[in-house]
Amino acid sequence: METAIVIHHSEIALKGRKRGYFERKLVDNIKYVLGRGTPVYRDENRLAIIPGDLVSEEVVEKLRKIFGVHSVGIGVRVEPTVDEIKNAVHYVVERERLESVWLEVKRSYKGHPFTSQELRRTLATSLAQRGLQVSKNSGQMMKVEVTEKNAYVYARIVKGFGGLPVDSSGRVLSLLSGGVDSAVASLLLMKRGCRVDFLHLHSYRTSDEAVNEKIGEVVEKLTEYNLKSTLYTASFTPFYKHIWDKKTRLEIVLFRRYLLTVAEEIALSRGYRALVLGDSLAQVASQTLPNIIALGQPRIPIFRPLIGMDKTEIIELAQKYGILETVSKPYKDCCSLIARHQATKADSRFVEREWQLFGLDAAVQKTLQEMEVYRCTLRTGLRKVSPQPVKDVVAEKP
Repeated sequence: METAIVIHHSEIALKGRKRGYFERKLVDNIKYVLGRGTPVYRDENRLAIIPGDLVSEEVVEKLRKIFGVHSVGIGVRVEPTVDEIKNAVHYVVERERLESVWLEVKRSYKGHPFTSQELRRTLATSLAQRGLQVSKNSGQMMKVEVTEKNAYVYARIVKGFGGLPVDSSGRVLSLLSGGVDSAVASLLLMKRGCRVDFLHLHSYRTSDEAVNEKIGEVVEKLTEYNLKSTLYTASFTPFYKHIWDKKTRLEIVLFRRYLLTVAEEIALSRGYRALVLGDSLAQVASQTLPNIIALGQPRIPIFRPLIGMDKTEIIELAQKYGILETVSKPYKDCCSLIARHQATKADSRFVEREWQLFGLDAAVQKTLQEMEVYRCTLRTGLRKVSPQPVKDVVAEKP
């Protein structure tokens, strides 16, 4: 009998011939989080970690944050015989100090000389003989899973966030404002298997100042799910210098086009497949349908996972993922600094005319030249890796 952590994935089992690819990605991510030497085994429809006695709340919390993990069970692994399983059940009952249980028994390998129902009846009788209640209504769920070579018994189950393993669906670039919307949008793309990197334009004198103020903490919090992240950041001063003395009601639309153009340049030069925005339709003036359309046709796909959500739903997701406190801290959000009396029904023709009139292509190029790059990992935190213009930085595979 040995301590085991049993991990069930969610939709990976539905992936057909690609299932092995997704399982390998999940195993790689688990080993990255817990250490490359962690023994992780694929056993039919589950993964098993044999950690010895090194099971802690910290390990369980790290595992549940790995996208692709549906649940984490902490128990034991034994030989798939009735006597061994019976001993394991009694051991788990005593260790967890259970007074009543409900047995869920699954025998996936049909070559054993017992069915799931026969094994369940045998185990229930054995527990009842020791004075335990076996009740579906009031008992603690205990799971018994029997594969060809192993049996797993556990009663402590922690729910994960499901989804697909990060880095199984490609790389995307998220426009990170520092607020709740863009952070939650980034998490939802991570949950769908994307490796998400970040672009943040700020109003501070230096990027280090912006990173130390709040945005660095937000990136580090998101990296708990993303595992590895890259942050591109620069001041939006070039945009402001081109527009500060101009009379226009399209300022916020022009600013969002400026953000998207900077992001597109980075994405196209660094191999990102799409951009991610935290837009929620009609939540603010810049996110009305006419203003979104007026931004023009993007050169790469744009994902807006929050487009149909209201603020309450977005905040609930931030709370669910444990980032609400961090993203709610005060910060000089770039859009709130730019916005004044803005049009809510912009016309793309007028947006294009003012873009050319104000010379905003030059603002984009100046911003790219001033861009700085930071890397963030679970072990090192956030650190600057290059003061060079982003186009001159040799791409590093995340």
